[in-house]
Amino acid sequence: MPGLSHILLSFYILGYIFCGSRAWHVYMPGNIQGLVGSCLVIPCTFDYYSNPPRRPDRVVWYQYNNHKYPKVHDNWYPSDVIGIFYRKTRVFTYNQKCSLEIYPVTWHHHRQRIYPWVDPENIGRYTHRFFDKTVTIEVVSRPGTPSIMISGSMKVGQPVIVQCTVYHTCSTHPPTLSLNIPLRSHSLTHSSTSGGTSKTTLTTTLNIESDHQSVECSVRHTGGLTAKATNTLNAECSFSPLTISHTSDEFLEGQASKVSCTASYTCPKHIPTLTWNYGSMPASTDTSKRGTEWRSVSTLTFTASAKDHGQSLTCSAQFTGGQRQEKSITLRVKRNMLSSGWSFTTPGSITGIKGSCIIIPCTFSYSISQPDDLRVIWYLFQSNGYPPVFGEKQNIISKFNGITSLIGSVGERNCSLKIEKLEMSHNQDRLYPWVDLNPITSYHSVGHTLYDKTSQLIVLDHAQEPQLSIIGIPRVGEESTVSCNVRHACASAPPTLNLDGVPGKEAITDTLVSDGIWERRAERTWLVKEEDQSVKCTVSHRSGQKATSELKLNVECPYDEITMTERPGVETEGVAKSVICSVSYKCKKNKPTIEWNYEDMQSSLKTKEISSNTYNVVSNLTFIGSLEDDGKSLTCTAQFVTGETSDSEILHIKKYVRPVDPYENDTLHVVDADVPFRFSALTRSCVVIPCSFPYQEDEPVARGIWSKKTGDVIYHNAPSYVVDHFKGRTRILGDVNEGNCSLEIDDIKPFDNGPFCFHAEKGNNNRHRFNNSCVFIVMKASPGKPVMTSVPAEIDAGSTITVSCSVTHTCPSHPPVFSWSVPNLSSEVTHTSTPQGIWQTTSTITFMAAGGDGAKTLTCTAIWWRGKQQANTVQLTVKGSSTRAVAIAVPVLIVIILAAVFGVVFYRRRKRSDDSLRQPPRPEKRRSLWDILSRTNPDDRQRPPRPEKRGSIWRRFSRRAEDGHVELKNLREPRNNTTTVNCDTQHFKQRVPSPKDNRRPPHSVRPEDFHVYGNY
Repeated sequence: MPGLSHILLSFYILGYIFCGSRAWHVYMPGNIQGLVGSCLVIPCTFDYYSNPPRRPDRVVWYQYNNHKYPKVHDNWYPSDVIGIFYRKTRVFTYNQKCSLEIYPVTWHHHRQRIYPWVDPENIGRYTHRFFDKTVTIEVVSRPGTPSIMISGSMKVGQPVIVQCTVYHTCSTHPPTLSLNIPLRSHSLTHSSTSGGTSKTTLTTTLNIESDHQSVECSVRHTGGLTAKATNTLNAECSFSPLTISHTSDEFLEGQASKVSCTASYTCPKHIPTLTWNYGSMPASTDTSKRGTEWRSVSTLTFTASAKDHGQSLTCSAQFTGGQRQEKSITLRVKRNMLSSGWSFTTPGSITGIKGSCIIIPCTFSYSISQPDDLRVIWYLFQSNGYPPVFGEKQNIISKFNGITSLIGSVGERNCSLKIEKLEMSHNQDRLYPWVDLNPITSYHSVGHTLYDKTSQLIVLDHAQEPQLSIIGIPRVGEESTVSCNVRHACASAPPTLNLDGVPGKEAITDTLVSDGIWERRAERTWLVKEEDQSVKCTVSHRSGQKATSELKLNVECPYDEITMTERPGVETEGVAKSVICSVSYKCKKNKPTIEWNYEDMQSSLKTKEISSNTYNVVSNLTFIGSLEDDGKSLTCTAQFVTGETSDSEILHIKKYVRPVDPYENDTLHVVDADVPFRFSALTRSCVVIPCSFPYQEDEPVARGIWSKKTGDVIYHNAPSYVVDHFKGRTRILGDVNEGNCSLEIDDIKPFDNGPFCFHAEKGNNNRHRFNNSCVFIVMKASPGKPVMTSVPAEIDAGSTITVSCSVTHTCPSHPPVFSWSVPNLSSEVTHTSTPQGIWQTTSTITFMAAGGDGAKTLTCTAIWWRGKQQANTVQLTVKGSSTRAVAIAVPVLIVIILAAVFGVVFYRRRKRSDDSLRQPPRPEKRRSLWDILSRTNPDDRQRPPRPEKRGSIWRRFSRRAEDGHVELKNLREPRNNTTTVNCDTQHFKQRVPSPKDNRRPPHSVRPEDFHVYGNY
């Protein structure tokens, strides 16, 4: 009994354990493949009907082992996972799932047996033996090939469904599918299959384009492994029925029209040959592709005849593969309305004015002999019916009743219709004639239309403006013709035209310009005047309608060619010549400006009226030539509003030659004066003619006189003796009692050439003349260009540059002044002279180059006395920025200025203390102007003048305001014969007496000694 109880108890325990194990179920595949490098999802689900888990989301995966429980995945204790699965797994536990994802799959996972355990802390092995259900992983290196399935009608041009499917075990990261065809209406689906495998399918629509087309599907798995599959699609070529099309359902007899035959097919290898049963008529074929379909179109130029009516027009297509098709249509030929033997001609449209009349011209002809007793009937075109607008024994419609009639004779084949009074209700009406013995209703009108043969009435409710035109360009003083045109359609009552605005009487002409359209023209010819502004033309119709047009005349004022009436001949340099240009023109408002191609020369302009509307303008140029002008052209140009005219003359300039003086070396004139025979001067400026002569202290000179050889006095200390032309413009600089007879002439006129001669009067008006005492002034119209010292082509910004600008002149009493285009740090002006009386004025500046890369200009402008000026410009390139240089230079400059100020203060204080102890200066021995200007001076070698006695040349030439005498200040000439001049407006007294024993013997003067300034 005890043994039996023990046996029963054992069976009970085993039964309990067995029943407990049967209470749980785990579902997963026994084997599954994984692609190396990709992911692997092992599907797993569980179910139970007893012993439920406390934590159904707690799932641990183990490696199958006989003795241990190596972990494959454990969320709670991830560090317990064995190495080949460490950080490569995750579990999906929702909805009683226990699926495991492994990523990435490696070769270490191959042949691994694993199993899941749900809620291992609460579900023990006696509840369910989870390790009895395992899954074995098989790792593969080659992915499966995708499969391609094509469904649909396998015909070229038809759409088919293409599906590409791949099976895999990585549902969380499914592979990517792609096709070598365009994707249209595509979709991508994912689904699960048995055995833990997933399926991914790409579906799209393909329009078959050729009979042999390859479809390729490529798959790319997670991890980078790929596979592809190719399927060749063999499609069937198809043909569409032929079609024939033309522009209308009917063909016009004798008129060419286009007929097209179209063959449509899907394969280009089956291109057909298209032919027509009218092989004598021209045809052309064109083949093109539209979408997936090919089309060959044959276009026939078909000209129908009357006998073609009811015949068949057939198009045949012979395809390359042997296929043949035909298509036919039945011809409906519309016969000419006058195919019975007559035709008519009328205009397509005709325009008239409301209330006026209109005539529709019409002619007809018969191809056979014209029958007698023809009747002409005019109809209003309508889509149904034939309402008459004119005809004997016809019921005329109301709006044309009583206002229509025939013009001309039917026997002369004239069927023209006149409508007496147009109304707006007639606008757009279409009329046509019928010329036959039988009425139009006796002919059938099936397939016929008279629309193209009708004449359309266009009725305007207002008169059209006439067209004004002018023949040529109206020029003042010439005849011109203006015309006014208007077109109308009523030759029996034409409109009237009136011209206003210009004098004269118009000539009227009428001309037929087209079918039914007449043109009335009014022309008027008149003599154009400057005040003619516009012309108006008014048209008046019989109905009372009027219209006016206006035309602006824009009269042209003509002008003659300009003429140089007084031309230059062979002229002497520096001698003014009056050159005159004259031009005649029409219209007072057209006064021109006359310009010369030489600047700085005086010119005058005078205008006078020659006759009515005719004027003459004269420009008088005072031309002063130089030797450089020889061979050049002197041109005067008249500038009008509408153009210009010019005249030129070649210049011939000769050098001034000193005339032979019969009294030269006359024994009566035993003394020579020192006067250059030839001297240059700038017009409008001043000139200082150097002059000196030997003098004797015991024979004082009462006065010095300058005069022309004609005897006209240009300078005298008694102004009443001076001719008016030179009054107030001449003065002697210096003291004649010291032998200084230098003459200043201010405001030089172009004709102040001279020669001018000097003589002196000693006591009792005893005139004393000298040899070589005459000078000829060579005039210059323009000053010379300043000469600038060279500057570097490239300079750095902030650097200081010193540059000089020099000019020569003969007006030391009013030397030129300078202006520069840049601000300067320092500036100095010096004046130097030569023995020939030529002066050079030089401006020297130091400036700082402004910053900024690029080309800069440096301009020096010299301004002569009374305003004439010349400039010289050089280009230089400045590199870099001057900011830094300025920052350095400004403090240095301030220090220099402060040092100079302190030095001047110290010097003045010391000088005052020294002057208080110094004796007053002794007067120096006076010297003549010639001695002052001479190169050597014995006195200078013995004793230099004291500094306080020195003075500038300008001060020596300064005039005393109270008595008009010229006083000289002492000057020590440097040995390089250079004098520094300071310009101011003050006048000084003579400080030293004249020497009595410093005489200079006369000497001859050579012309070449004076070739320093002027034009030679």
